[in-house]
Amino acid sequence: MADTPDNSTVAQSRRLSVEERLRELETEKTRLRQELTSLAGELRLPGMYLTVDAAGTSALMDTESVQEVVRLVELEPLPGAPAHIAGTFVYRGSPAVVVDLSVLLGVKREASLDAHLVVCGGARTVAVLVDRVRDLVEAPVLVDGTPDGSAPLPWDASGLMAGLCRTPEGVRPLLRTSAVLVSPEAP
Repeated sequence: MADTPDNSTVAQSRRLSVEERLRELETEKTRLRQELTSLAGELRLPGMYLTVDAAGTSALMDTESVQEVVRLVELEPLPGAPAHIAGTFVYRGSPAVVVDLSVLLGVKREASLDAHLVVCGGARTVAVLVDRVRDLVEAPVLVDGTPDGSAPLPWDASGLMAGLCRTPEGVRPLLRTSAVLVSPEAP
């Protein structure tokens, strides 16, 4: 019996090998999609993006850091916090700080009971309070300038915009998620 290989160890090793090959294939698939779109003369952003509404504007948010989207829950105020910190709540047993995206954009309002919290992972759990999460967009096309070139979008002055993307619903600003998650003060 001592000479028989441990089937659970062999199975685990094969599973890890298959998972690694799948990761390599996904990376190659992403690279090939980027190469294909560059041949078409447009730059597509790889991955999935949430379409969120806040402060009367729709924007795209990269889903890479998103853990979950939940309905607005009761928030505990955080004394002495900047105005854009709406409060805290317990998310799956851990405290989460809530950043109100509308306040960051300069719009002061009471959040609707239908609002959403986009919970983002990282060193600490942060949830972004948005008026609504609409849908997912895959590989939006990055565009230059504002949609009509006339006036800057409110996202420009805030430092929260990473660019503009063309989606089936129109041109949307791409939210710089890192700026929201670590922003020390509202503009």
